[in-house]
Amino acid sequence: MRRALPGIVAALGVVLVVTGIAVFAAANSSPADFGWTSYAPLQPQVPGPSDTTTYVSGSDWAVLWTAGHFLGAGLVVVGALLLAATSGWLFGRRAGRRGGTAA
Repeated sequence: MRRALPGIVAALGVVLVVTGIAVFAAANSSPADFGWTSYAPLQPQVPGPSDTTTYVSGSDWAVLWTAGHFLGAGLVVVGALLLAATSGWLFGRRAGRRGGTAA
């Protein structure tokens, strides 16, 4: 079981990362729910004719963070931490075998 444990932890980390990405993508594709906290400006924000800057609408790339987004991001972070911990443990274990005595 000791030899299988790092593989199981690494596989769990991969599953959590993939699941987190899928949950985030599913939450991002669902329609946004603008409730009582939404803000609607009274006048449209259109640049004046004398402005030389280019107007870029942020509605195409903006993300409205919902519970699904936070859950997906959290799963990705936990999975990445499991993968980093397993990798660090494996690299540290291999490095310890090469040298002679430890300091």
